[in-house]
Amino acid sequence: MWVANPAESFQPIEGFGASDAWAAQFVGRWPEETRQQVARLLFSREFDPAGRPRGIGLSIWRFNIGAGSAEQGADSGIRDPWRRAECFQNAQGYWDWSKQAGQQWFLEAARRHGVETVVAFVNSPPVHLTRNGRAWGDGSEHSNLAPERYAAFAEFLATVCEHFEKAGLPFDYLSPINEPQWRWSRRNGQEGCPWTNEEIRALVPVLGRALQTRGLKVRLVLPEAAQLLHLLGPTEGEPLCSDQLRELFGDRSDALLRTPAVAPVVAAHGYGTTTSRTQLRRVRQDLGERLRTDHPRLRYWMSEYCILDENDGGRLRGPGRDLGIEPALFVAEVIHQDLVLAWATSWQWWLAISPYDYKDGLVYVDRNPAGGRVYESKLLWAVGHYARFVRPGAVRIHVQVDPAGARLPDESGPWISGFRHPRSGTYTFVALNRTDREVPVILRMADGSRLRFRSYLTTPEPDVNLQPGPLMETGRAWTLPARSMVTWVSEL
Repeated sequence: MWVANPAESFQPIEGFGASDAWAAQFVGRWPEETRQQVARLLFSREFDPAGRPRGIGLSIWRFNIGAGSAEQGADSGIRDPWRRAECFQNAQGYWDWSKQAGQQWFLEAARRHGVETVVAFVNSPPVHLTRNGRAWGDGSEHSNLAPERYAAFAEFLATVCEHFEKAGLPFDYLSPINEPQWRWSRRNGQEGCPWTNEEIRALVPVLGRALQTRGLKVRLVLPEAAQLLHLLGPTEGEPLCSDQLRELFGDRSDALLRTPAVAPVVAAHGYGTTTSRTQLRRVRQDLGERLRTDHPRLRYWMSEYCILDENDGGRLRGPGRDLGIEPALFVAEVIHQDLVLAWATSWQWWLAISPYDYKDGLVYVDRNPAGGRVYESKLLWAVGHYARFVRPGAVRIHVQVDPAGARLPDESGPWISGFRHPRSGTYTFVALNRTDREVPVILRMADGSRLRFRSYLTTPEPDVNLQPGPLMETGRAWTLPARSMVTWVSEL
């Protein structure tokens, strides 16, 4: 038996999201019916006549502000055209707001569907500002942007933010750097720029003043660390850009948080910490304890993740598209641990749309700039179990196995997380069963209240994706199928 205690609450939830990099630049110009289909899968909160969600209702959308590698073409050094990005400004200072048209279409679609938060993020400064005239560095640990260009970069970003605010598509947050630990060079095959901690501390006040001068409401989010380990201490090979909780948010860096535009958020990526279930849990538990003890003002954003390299004890690797249940259940476990152990207030996936033979997308598409087919993944719907029903403003509540009841679950689960929606007075519970056996679940409320829940189920069956299921009631057994997820939503 599982017991939920609404009186014991934890972090508020800001939302769940994904980014438009890089395929939105093409898919956003596909035939209207196809791009509307993709937007509906990502953003819709409507139900079809059978009561099934039409989409996963993302509440956060990440918009990539490009550096101009697309205009350089093959001379950019980025071989894959799908990984290049346009820039709104050219070397002569001319602004062209028709650039990034496909991405702008998806930004408009996100807002039209009611997406609450937009995060604009930057992989590289514009190529006409960088040291080498490229959207990647020379392989050193220092930024590809010289200090004398910080003000120009800040003005570029402030102008972009101001334009979209005046256009009625404001950015809520701006992430000016991305994975600063990696020594981005031509071999990485995409736009990217390293930054040392010292360089970040120098850039942020300049950027903050540029935003403040224009009266913009956008807030800065930092540092988009490449791995959670880069927050927790010095890491081998990155002495100048790790230990970022202390270096950027500790006593010596109070000025950073005093910059008016900086949000009290530490953003980091989940890569490199999911090799085993033990590592997955330990790193997130360490991060959560460190934040609550030393940095209680900071909110933690898990701001980028997809399945890379080796994961889950060697059972899952990044290469090879897989639309099935296994990657979906694994990612759901990662989400659960980020929420429950690290107290993440938001969780954001990497590629919303992928043309690749890789486990990096929610929606997959044919690799054709002019148009093609759209492929749903179980992973899309797994993220939807949280995104669609755990809305911004929800508060995570305590859920545990009744110590007087059945034995504790083993390390393979099941896992249940619970959320209270203060405005409506309703509750959402997400349960995950990665085992090959059915699991009976009984849920009760610690205050003795009796609730009825609508259920939405995803299983290995091809068409069972957030499928409406039988009602669930507190105090009564509900069978969680093998290798499945269920979301329970209480009725008013």
